[in-house]
Amino acid sequence: MDIRSLTCFVAVAEELHFHRAAERVHLTQPSLSQRIRALEAEVGTDLFARDRRSVALTPAGMAFLAPARKAVDCANAAKAQALRAVRGETGRLRLGFTVIAFYGILPEAVQVFRAQYPDVDVDLIEMNSPSLETALAADAIDLGVLHPPLSMPELLTRKLPDEPLVLALPATHRLASRATIRIADLDGEPFLIAPRAVGTSIYDRVIALFQAEGISPRIVQEVTPMTTLAGLVAAGAGLGFVTAGLARVMRPGVAYRAVVPRPPRLPMAAAWRRPALSASGKLFLNVVATLVARERSSAGETNAKPRKRPASAVRRT
Repeated sequence: MDIRSLTCFVAVAEELHFHRAAERVHLTQPSLSQRIRALEAEVGTDLFARDRRSVALTPAGMAFLAPARKAVDCANAAKAQALRAVRGETGRLRLGFTVIAFYGILPEAVQVFRAQYPDVDVDLIEMNSPSLETALAADAIDLGVLHPPLSMPELLTRKLPDEPLVLALPATHRLASRATIRIADLDGEPFLIAPRAVGTSIYDRVIALFQAEGISPRIVQEVTPMTTLAGLVAAGAGLGFVTAGLARVMRPGVAYRAVVPRPPRLPMAAAWRRPALSASGKLFLNVVATLVARERSSAGETNAKPRKRPASAVRRT
């Protein structure tokens, strides 16, 4: 007893007209009649009383109608749920991220995604970048927001906006009164930095920034995550770079200043394991892309300067 035949039966029962029912289920009238006869044979009794002028349900047909409707509704619901799963609108998304990623656009993206796709359970897992790579390769997470370059070739990435770096220093430090601090002025100052093993590229670029000014940073402690670095700055342990996103969350005892020359930007990317990202992961990245585009558009409007009217456009009196 297949769902298609039950659908045909419900259509005839509701229309009480074979021609209209056939149009409704997109069949020819002979094909519909054949299905109804086969269904009656399977049930073992007539479901319709019919002649050339009218169609009516038999007592057996009346009893059969409600369960048939329920079966058709359940089948349609099952099909809809299956298609939603294929589209990534149900199920689970295991999202890994670094601490720094959650000081950018990621929290809003998670909120928007949950609002748009409430039937997707989002697991949030915080790790450093190397650990996220390992988790992706082991299929422990579906999507990771981390800091390239990556070391595992089996991972695919999509670039996200880089995070600018600013200098965090104790609010009572002698340099805190300046709006902008030169790298050369940090000569001999106690410096805090994340271990090279956590971010080889950014570590090397920060060291190169100092060396380009003819000095080397006096590293007193390697610190991770960056939130801990900010805490150590507040305690007076030293100075260090943090992302502008982290700097937006004010911390007592810490001042954030721009430096010249400009420090490197911390790269960001979304990563997943080959061959393809899960459907829910794709939907999440679509949300991120929309928010990034909106943010860039807003920044462009803020930074846009009013155009001067050309001389030829000046009204003469």
